[in-house]
Amino acid sequence: MSVPHSRTHRGFRPYPAGSPITWIWIPVVFLGIITMFALSLPRLRTTESRRGLLHVTLGGWGARVEVATFSYDGHTVALADRFQRLIPERVLPPGVLGSVHLVIQHAPIMNWLPGETQNVVIPVTTPTTPIVAEPQITRSVAPVMTLVFEKPVAMVAYATEHRTATVRLAVPNRRVTVHVDATQPGTIGSITIRTAAVLWESLGPAKTVEWTAPPYLTAASTPKTDISPQTPLTVTFSQPLTHRDLKHWQVVPKTPGSWKEINATTYQYTPNSEFGFGPNALVAITIPGGADGPRTRSGSYLAHTTTLTWATAPGSVLRLQQLLAEEGYLPVSWQPTTTDTHTLSAEISTIYDPPTGTFQWKSENWPEALKSLWSPGNWTVMIKGAIMQFERVNGLTVDGIPGPTVWKTLIDDRLAGQVSPDGYTYIFVTEGLPETMELWDNGQLVLSSDANTGIPQTPTYLGTFPVYERLPFQVMRGHNPNGTPYADPVHWINYFKGGDAVHAFPRASYGFPQSLGCVELPLNIGPIVYHTVHYGTLVTVNPPGVTPAPANSSISS
Repeated sequence: MSVPHSRTHRGFRPYPAGSPITWIWIPVVFLGIITMFALSLPRLRTTESRRGLLHVTLGGWGARVEVATFSYDGHTVALADRFQRLIPERVLPPGVLGSVHLVIQHAPIMNWLPGETQNVVIPVTTPTTPIVAEPQITRSVAPVMTLVFEKPVAMVAYATEHRTATVRLAVPNRRVTVHVDATQPGTIGSITIRTAAVLWESLGPAKTVEWTAPPYLTAASTPKTDISPQTPLTVTFSQPLTHRDLKHWQVVPKTPGSWKEINATTYQYTPNSEFGFGPNALVAITIPGGADGPRTRSGSYLAHTTTLTWATAPGSVLRLQQLLAEEGYLPVSWQPTTTDTHTLSAEISTIYDPPTGTFQWKSENWPEALKSLWSPGNWTVMIKGAIMQFERVNGLTVDGIPGPTVWKTLIDDRLAGQVSPDGYTYIFVTEGLPETMELWDNGQLVLSSDANTGIPQTPTYLGTFPVYERLPFQVMRGHNPNGTPYADPVHWINYFKGGDAVHAFPRASYGFPQSLGCVELPLNIGPIVYHTVHYGTLVTVNPPGVTPAPANSSISS
């Protein structure tokens, strides 16, 4: 009888008791315990903190700061751990030396090991009071002021004449903006401040900071005079602008053009037409003042509305005479040497560079006194009178000044073939007895009459003057030589110098001094003169000794 074999699992071979493999786990377990102990040991690193008394970085599994205090001058203050920053729980004075005492605890499960707590003492000085980098500063005129400190500051308490406030910063900064009273450019003042480097520190002693607002903005024009009509107008400011609003800068006379910024302080206005500003123009740019005008980064502005002026070069007197002669406003005519092109561009080019040509008297019968007033290329009262008549015909201001509007209208009339609707008239007065008045029209003596001029106490102006105002009737008021007032109704008035005029006035006789300065005519002569002459008609008053001009005097051209 056979004995059955015992059954065992294929491949299994049990270790006998006391096998060496059991001892392999012992060092593994021991190494694990040592590793856990090493990882649980606190590893402390401290650095400065911008918002706390100290920045603590604690390594070690499960380790923590159990107790944190700061001691100074016999005082102990608890420290709170806020995201690894140690924050005092009471206000500390600035710049004191003390010590931070830390009690560091191991992980709770390792409390059975030796050295489960650790005491650390670290010397620390609280931050000193920040001070301003400059005790005298330049501030904006706006109701804010930026203070710059030598080191970051977390709290600024300040006081001005009308305001007291405190600024607290979550993150200390060297630059702090405070709200103050708005001011004007060029003013000075002060602000009193107290600062703390961190929010948990008491404020330092009060300090005074002096401030000065920036000066008023100023503007200057360049170039100023004798510019060409197409020259850009340059405006230069004393400080860079951050606000301009160019649409409110007015150019007078209104001239098509455009503004261009050259740089932050310089701007140019350039006319964009061929005529530009025109010759003999007084050009002005008016810039608003105050806070509504141009402003700088500091808030400065012009103290008041500012008007800058420029003057364009006068046009050629010779060319002015040529145009006036061609259009019938002078007693002479003009014929160009060559046939010119009647275009606006060609006409504009002749304003400063007149063409060549020949002048001729329209009549050989004018008095010598009038002939002496003609001088090609030179300004005389004859030219002024001709311009005044031209202005009157064209509805312009009658002032006898050849400004840009006169030049432009002269050119337009030449291109359109427009000429004067009136003849050339002239009044010749003599004070030799009997006093006379001669009326000349287109080189012919059309009227001669006895007249009265001023008495010795109020003499008539001597010389040649253009008629500048004409009235069919007026009550003339003034004072007689004895001081008594007068108010005389006067008809057919032609003012030529100040209050002197050629007019009708009733007298018992004529031919000797009787007036208070005017040239008086009989009532039947006054309307004839008034309806013959016009604005700009020259009136020559000759002193005694000068005889009336003969009607057929011969003059050369």
